[in-house]
Amino acid sequence: MATAFGKKLAERTKAETDKSGRIKVNADLTIPGYPDIFLVGDLALATNKDGKPLPGVAQVAMQQGRHAAKVIHRRVTGGSPPGRPFSYFDKGNMAVVGKGFAVLESHKVAVSGFGAWLAWAFIHLQFLATSSLRLSVFLQWVWTYFTDQRASRLIVNHHGTQPVKAAEDASSKPAIVA
Repeated sequence: MATAFGKKLAERTKAETDKSGRIKVNADLTIPGYPDIFLVGDLALATNKDGKPLPGVAQVAMQQGRHAAKVIHRRVTGGSPPGRPFSYFDKGNMAVVGKGFAVLESHKVAVSGFGAWLAWAFIHLQFLATSSLRLSVFLQWVWTYFTDQRASRLIVNHHGTQPVKAAEDASSKPAIVA
């Protein structure tokens, strides 16, 4: 199902969408007719070499993001754009099924069980941005595994300051939409 942003973007650019609201993109991940608007991830309807839509998974979005970043960097620095369109490389699929059990398939390899679960955990930790975040997530996972208790996910105000009211904040600062 398309987001409000996706619907508005498709409407404003008169872009073609599929039945779920994903916006069809060119081979370079731009919206047709808008060479400066790159679209990646779940909202982008990109296709493989056979013309079939790519799945809406993180692996696709990460590869699309790297490709778009390279194109933008080359444009900004005056370099030549990449000579090839975006091409998705399927590394395989992983899924956690339960505590200590996952499935992993990559081309001709299929593994399940505790080993696949450890591989899933290791790979996911490697994609986190910093070593401190990796350590924090790892410790939370260890706690959850051995205690069967989820760590608290509360957002608390540790600095003792009062939160700013949205109405006051909106009148004095520009809005940032992410």
